[in-house]
Amino acid sequence: MSSRRSLCQGVATWILLSAVAAPALAQSQDAASAPADDSAGATSQAADDSDSGAIVITGSRVVRDGFDAPTPTTVLSSDELQLRGTTQIGAFLTEVPAFRASTSPQSNPQSSRGAGQYFADLRGLGNVRTLVLVDGRRFTPSSPEGQVDLNMIPTVLVDRIDVVTGGASAQWGSDAVAGVVNIILNTRLDGFRSDFSFGITTYGDNEEYRASLAYGSDFADGRGHFVVGGEYVNSAGVDSHLERPFGRDRQEQVSYSGVRPADAPSRFYASGVGPINMTRGGLIIGPNTGPGQPLRGIQFGPGGATQPFNYGTAVGTSAINNTGGEPGFSIRSGHYLILPVERTTGLFHVNYEISDALRLFGEVNYGRSGSDFTTAYPRDQAPGAIVIQRDNAYLPTNVRDIMLANNITSFSLGREYRDFGPIETRNFNTTVRAVLGGSGSLGGGWTWDAYYAYGRNEFRSTQANLKLIPNLRFAADAIRDGSGNIVCRDAAARAAGCVPINLFGEGSPGAAAIDYVTGTAIYTVDSTQQVAAANIQGEPFSTWAGPVSIAAGVEHRNERSEALSDPLSQADTFQYGNPKAYEGSYTVNEGYFEAVVPLARDLPFARRLDLNGAVRYADYSTSGGVWTWKLGATWEVSDFLTLRATRSRDIRAPNNSDLFAELNQIATLRNPFTGASGQVRVQLGGNPDLRPEEADTLTLGVVISPTFIPGLRLSVDYWDIKIDGAISSYNAQTVLDNCANEVNAGAPGFFCGFVDRTGTNVDEVRAPLLNIAGFRARGVDFEASYRFNLGAGTMNARLFGTYTDDLIFDDGLGVPRTYNAAGVLQTVGSVIDRAGQVGGANSGFNTGATNAPHWTLNASLSYRIANWTATIQGRYVDGGLIDAGLVGPDDPDYNPASPISIGDNTVSGRFYTNVALNYRVNDNVEVYGVVDNLFNEQPPFPYTALVGLYDKAGRTFRMGARFQF
Repeated sequence: MSSRRSLCQGVATWILLSAVAAPALAQSQDAASAPADDSAGATSQAADDSDSGAIVITGSRVVRDGFDAPTPTTVLSSDELQLRGTTQIGAFLTEVPAFRASTSPQSNPQSSRGAGQYFADLRGLGNVRTLVLVDGRRFTPSSPEGQVDLNMIPTVLVDRIDVVTGGASAQWGSDAVAGVVNIILNTRLDGFRSDFSFGITTYGDNEEYRASLAYGSDFADGRGHFVVGGEYVNSAGVDSHLERPFGRDRQEQVSYSGVRPADAPSRFYASGVGPINMTRGGLIIGPNTGPGQPLRGIQFGPGGATQPFNYGTAVGTSAINNTGGEPGFSIRSGHYLILPVERTTGLFHVNYEISDALRLFGEVNYGRSGSDFTTAYPRDQAPGAIVIQRDNAYLPTNVRDIMLANNITSFSLGREYRDFGPIETRNFNTTVRAVLGGSGSLGGGWTWDAYYAYGRNEFRSTQANLKLIPNLRFAADAIRDGSGNIVCRDAAARAAGCVPINLFGEGSPGAAAIDYVTGTAIYTVDSTQQVAAANIQGEPFSTWAGPVSIAAGVEHRNERSEALSDPLSQADTFQYGNPKAYEGSYTVNEGYFEAVVPLARDLPFARRLDLNGAVRYADYSTSGGVWTWKLGATWEVSDFLTLRATRSRDIRAPNNSDLFAELNQIATLRNPFTGASGQVRVQLGGNPDLRPEEADTLTLGVVISPTFIPGLRLSVDYWDIKIDGAISSYNAQTVLDNCANEVNAGAPGFFCGFVDRTGTNVDEVRAPLLNIAGFRARGVDFEASYRFNLGAGTMNARLFGTYTDDLIFDDGLGVPRTYNAAGVLQTVGSVIDRAGQVGGANSGFNTGATNAPHWTLNASLSYRIANWTATIQGRYVDGGLIDAGLVGPDDPDYNPASPISIGDNTVSGRFYTNVALNYRVNDNVEVYGVVDNLFNEQPPFPYTALVGLYDKAGRTFRMGARFQF
């Protein structure tokens, strides 16, 4: 579908939505959870805590009925979740503009770890900087990096989701740099509830089945109550890019590796792109394959017969994509477009009131989520990866004759090993968590609560059909012995059972040889979390404007991870991955204090003025003590206008993976000492000397409630987050290049400390995590909600929007924007503003700084009349740059001669329309239907450069039924 058609449909929908003021999802119908004037999502709402009976506001630890916290808090109700018909909390949150598509089935289809998980990422600052809570308590992480997989929470028991879009470390602790997601469960459910649904795309794939059940009841004459519930969801995914028109278009980046025409940029995106550095049966690459050279264009067909290779419009000479190549051969062959996900969740919660002053509760959570899938076939596509000698026993005679005639002793072979079978990956996470706690009254208006939680997460990953690099190299170097038998050249390998392999032509390798050169990588991580916390709240005294409310508490937390890997990974046998075993833990002891001090009440221009402050001290066993704090104010000028502001210091402490994990791989790097490229061992990993990141956050907001339009509430909030000492790493090539600069300057120092070399030969490069990076994120959130009667029904309208003005990433190298002597830009430098970037290279798993369009909007209307509810939602994702680290023709510094030039660095935006219809048959039965991406909008070109906000599934239908007794 063309961009023009998409734009017209989007504009038409926006006109419809704008006609009724402030579009969006239906707002919460739970009047008991908040006063009527607290209905706007951007305003902190109070909510009923089922275990304590107190009103708790996620934006604050202070218990206070009706208080609007100065930190903006978006409230998403279970009604909204049901109207969307979504089966995943993560997918639901991604539609909220403040969130970015981080780890999800659409954004990480080739991940060998965490497959199918949903992590929350506020502001694009990285999912490790968004804290996820369940009922205000920390939940067991689903990875050693500390994130919580939202798939572990059963949607059938979600009552609401509070999203604190601002720093909240002083109240909630580490990781709340970008904000907090607090999932409130319905632990007061009375009766039976279920939801069954089925979904499928317009292409007949990505089938999804969901079955959820929950039941709650009082016991002991109402003094006790229990809830039990669970959910099973199975999503089939989309197993090939070729299942979509845009996938068959083969949209890939094309790059030049050497001299290029004067008017040609260093890279560009094109359709019909195929690799020119490998084929299914093998292609000669590297030296002697340039234009007019003797080995150019020789590929191996069935049985090893040589065939001419069609380069098409070739660009570059090695490891480069172009618009020709083997017909129908895509670099995405074997890749899933959307991962399949299977998940099972369960929860049991019980509470019992021993007396009016003491209530106890217990909870057990279970979750299992993961994926069985295949990734791309093993492949070699870099010169030097697999070297074929002239005396190879399987080499066709005509190729050997060419080599003899031209005094060529060897060549590199580029090959996709389809005959080995795809890499078969199985990733599953299992979490079990138990919580015991209580709450009660101390008299005089003072209350307390405490809990202990123990959780364990087990991650299990296997990857089969991976290449064993040493074995493959030994097997590929096949010769004839004195008896004419084909054997491996290396005597030691031969004695150890080496099986020679014939790599010439698809289907040529024998079964025994394939078994010898492939293996299975196994990686397991067991993580445990123990938390003990106690809190107290009360009103010790009053000022002239009312009672002062305080909250204080202590928390002890232990996080432990133990990883095991197979012997082959330990020996760095595989090309990628090779995770190492480790065992590590840290402990943190924390204490906090928060107070709300009223300064004015019922005065002219000050109907209410409250000051809110909080401070927390955390002592980490690995890095010592650190303070966090927050100071904020809420000024209700009148019924019409409320102003709010906060200033906070927040932290993210390094997790077990940051501290202890290690990952090794073989990478192709350019040796700056010799100028040659080759394969080098690269060690990536943790650093036990890491310190907590520190962030300074400022938010300024206004809430407007026009008295002349009852039911309308608007809010606008400015946010500014600055992070220093962010945990990141330099890439291996940067480390190596800077080491060479130090050597040339006669002072090997910092970077050379990470390079093992013998003279000009590089043996290993290490790229550990360091406190080196910095962030600056600035923007505006705005929200509106409007509820009014229309005819015989009720209309609910809501609008969410986020404008990201800056998302600045500083890699810590201090490199300025650099030009050569001719004035041609060479690098954009160390400080890059990635706001407006919607694709390109991610700056790292822990650093985020990508996938940040300037504008994201979500608006919808919901009309309820009699037993019918109809909803229309519009979601807009702005276009922008592919990569802010490159320069395109629209950049003032564009020059095609620049090494970072790109033919077109822009991506167009998309507007998605979703509709839903619900019908309540009676008090017990409701049926519903949902159509997502109604107009089947395709992702913009080039879709392979995009990170995750644009829909790849296409039009999706979902039908379901809910039962309640």
